[in-house]
Amino acid sequence: MGFSTVLFDLDGTLSDSQAGIVASYRHTLAAFGLDADEAAIKRWIGPPLGEGLAALGVPADRVEEAVARYRAYFGATGMYDNRLYDGAADMLAELRSAGVTLGLATSKLQRFAAAILDHFGLAEHFAVVCGVAGDGSRSTKEEVVGFALATLGGPEPSTVALVGDREHDIRAALHHGLHPVGVTWGYGDRRELQASAGAAIVAIVEDVPALTRLLLSGSVGVTPPG
Repeated sequence: MGFSTVLFDLDGTLSDSQAGIVASYRHTLAAFGLDADEAAIKRWIGPPLGEGLAALGVPADRVEEAVARYRAYFGATGMYDNRLYDGAADMLAELRSAGVTLGLATSKLQRFAAAILDHFGLAEHFAVVCGVAGDGSRSTKEEVVGFALATLGGPEPSTVALVGDREHDIRAALHHGLHPVGVTWGYGDRRELQASAGAAIVAIVEDVPALTRLLLSGSVGVTPPG
């Protein structure tokens, strides 16, 4: 049997949002007299926004200001400079038809995530859409995933997979005792995904058809941390 519940990351997992995110980072950094090339910014697509802005040079005491500036620009300009990965929509429809409960757990602001799913016509597939809170009360991937699980009524962790492209996704899955599934078409790579799992078992897939088969078969094992 496959997984009863699957939580998906958004950026780098379901959609390629690099162009809009890079433009939003550059706009924000310029306001602080900073600049970064696309490769440097790409490393921070997926992790919490404040971490990326700080790593790219925004002073610690101005990160909150930078986050607000980024979100204003992204919401007006960058949010829809985005495309679904080939096969992603069909995969979600197939999983839902098979009775799998789907949730979104992203480090993107929750209202942006909901708007993007609406834009792509994917909202109907998801039982919950969870992202970071605008007031800062929910900011890490572990917190977002915990919120998604609670909103779903606390499914048994052994029946849940978390799919993502970055180390933060793998660590959040292990933190909650979920099955971590890494994808290589996003902004991380196989080495990052495997290293973030430590001694735990992590499934790493190369394309959407392989991911669909894995989620429907439920063949991944996981060793919880500690």
